[in-house]
Amino acid sequence: MYDTSKLKTSVQTEADKIFDELKKAKDVIGKNPELGSEEEKSSEILVTLLKKHGFEVEYPFFGMHTAFKAVKKGKKSGPVVAILAEYDALPGVGHGCGHNIIGTSGVGAGIAVGKLMDELPGEVWVIGTPAEEGHGPYGGSKVRMAEQGVFKDVDVSYMIHPMPGVSSVSGNFLAVTGVKLVFSGKTAHAAADAHNGQNALNAAMVTYMAIHANRQQLRRDANAVVHGIVTEGGLASNIIPDRAVLQFGVRSSDDTYIPELVEMVVNSAKGAALATGCTVEYTTSTGLKSNILNKNLENLFQRMFEELDHEYMDPVKAAILPPGGSTDFADVTHVVPGIHPMIGIKTTPVPLHSKPFADATLTPAGDDGLEVGIKCLAMATVEVMTKPDLLKEIKDEFESKRL
Repeated sequence: MYDTSKLKTSVQTEADKIFDELKKAKDVIGKNPELGSEEEKSSEILVTLLKKHGFEVEYPFFGMHTAFKAVKKGKKSGPVVAILAEYDALPGVGHGCGHNIIGTSGVGAGIAVGKLMDELPGEVWVIGTPAEEGHGPYGGSKVRMAEQGVFKDVDVSYMIHPMPGVSSVSGNFLAVTGVKLVFSGKTAHAAADAHNGQNALNAAMVTYMAIHANRQQLRRDANAVVHGIVTEGGLASNIIPDRAVLQFGVRSSDDTYIPELVEMVVNSAKGAALATGCTVEYTTSTGLKSNILNKNLENLFQRMFEELDHEYMDPVKAAILPPGGSTDFADVTHVVPGIHPMIGIKTTPVPLHSKPFADATLTPAGDDGLEVGIKCLAMATVEVMTKPDLLKEIKDEFESKRL
C-alpha cells in the first residue's frame, strides 16, 4: 500500500525545488522561439535538464533530431506514464500558443516525479514531440509516434496546454486535414495581351468564393470549419499570373465528415479551373483525428486542480462549448488513454496564436501557469502509479470507447 496523499505532498515539494530552473528554461525558450522541426536550442535545454536530474535520454529520437525520450524507472515494475512536451513556435508571433510553458511543464513534472521513483512502481517517460503546429518535416510528430508504436508499452499519457482566462479540465478537439491547391494558367501582358492569358489567380479567387458559398450547407452538428490562405498569387500586377496556390484546412468534430469537406474544396477548385481555362492539382495532408475523451482522467485532473486550489471552468459548461482547435495529441488518445487539460493564464484577455499571448507567457501569470502545470501533471502521475483501481477504470473506459 502507498500513502498517496503523502507522496503527492512530496512531489509538490520537489516541484518547488526545481521551479526556478524550469522558469528560467521557460523564459529562455520563450524569448528565442524556434519553428517546428528546427527546435535545436529548445530541445537541448529540456534534454540538459532531464539528464541533470537523472533521466536516461535518447536524443535524437525516432528519426527526428529535435525529438527526445527520457525515462526514469521505479523500484519495481508498474504503470508506464508518458508526459508529453511541445516546444515549437509559430511564424511571426513566436510562442503565441504557449509551447514554452508546455515543454517546461512536462519536463518539470517528469523531474518532480523522478525524484520519488525509488518509492514508486513503474516508469515515468517524458517525450519531446516536435512541430505540433505542423511546420517542417516533423509536422504533427505525435501522429507518426502513435501510428508506429512509441506508445505501445504506455498505460496513460497526458500533457497540459496554456490558454487565456480560466483553466479547463478537458475539451473536444477537431479532426483536421490540409488541402493544397495549385492552379496553372498562362502568362500574358495584363493590358495589351490579356486575352491570350489564362489567369491562375482568378481560378484561385473563384475557388475561394465557391467554398464560401458552400458554408451555408455545412453540417452544423459536425462543427465544420474551412479556412484558407493564398500563398502564391502572381509576381507582378502587369502579368497575367500563370500560377496560384491556395492552402486550406478543413476541420470537424466528426472524423467521418472530413472526406466530404475535402471533396467540396477540391470540387470547388476543379469547377473554378474549368471556368477560367486553367488546370489544378491538389494534395492533402495526413491530417489529425478528433480526441477520445476519458471521464476518469477528467475526474482525476479535476481533483488535482481542486487540491491545488486552482480555479477551473465548470465541466458541464466546458463540455457544451464547441471545439475550437486541433492537436496531434488527439491521435495519441486513439492508442492510449490520454487527456490534454488547459491551464488558464490569468492576464488581460488576449487570443491564442497572438504576440500578446506570447508576451503573457513571460509574465508572473505565465509563471503561475507553469507551476500549476508541473504540479498538476506530477500529482496525477503519483495517483496513476499508486492506485491500481484508478488505472483499471481509466483503461477500461478507453477500451470501451475505442471500439
